[in-house]
Amino acid sequence: MTYPMPGDAHDYPVINDRNDRGGTGAGRAAGIDAIYSIRNEVDDLFSKYGDDMEEVRDLAAGVSAAIETAGLFIERHTAVVCPACLQVCCINRHSYHELADIICIRALGEIPPVYRRRAADTEPCQFLGERGCSIRRPLRPHRCNWYFCVPLLEHIQTVPAREYRRFIAGLRDINEKREGVVNAFASALKWAGYDFAHLRRAADEIFFT
Repeated sequence: MTYPMPGDAHDYPVINDRNDRGGTGAGRAAGIDAIYSIRNEVDDLFSKYGDDMEEVRDLAAGVSAAIETAGLFIERHTAVVCPACLQVCCINRHSYHELADIICIRALGEIPPVYRRRAADTEPCQFLGERGCSIRRPLRPHRCNWYFCVPLLEHIQTVPAREYRRFIAGLRDINEKREGVVNAFASALKWAGYDFAHLRRAADEIFFT
């Protein structure tokens, strides 16, 4: 997978609510229940095959550290751009964790947050507080972490070219490391005789159909 340029992540497919175009009714609630089901299955797999997940945990720790490093750079710019913003970029539409997010978070020994079932897609994100996001950056949804609005991207691009290239390379590295976590998870389960493709299909049904 090629890492998207800043700004593209917000355009990724989101939770599937074919029967609920407004994103606030029964279709959305069912989608959230499906995410919880995926989370529970991932939890059960870590509990059952935890002894085989050492590589997954090590790789997830690397992802977390890289995200924290990138976050220091990003926060230099959000501290300038975001206070003057007249329109909230952080919306509920992108507050849901995909399968890769869930695996990484569980590998870190953390638990994803609880979602509000009736939060409209276009409302400010349910996890947005007075001082910004209430979730630590490594525990946020991937698409949320790597969304950059135009003003923020323009401000980031004022840094020296070498620094900007290093930042973009870091984002690509995070993306590759994250995929490595998923692959290691799938590999550990394969040796245990578990069909990871089943779990991926279930997750894709939520977000990508």
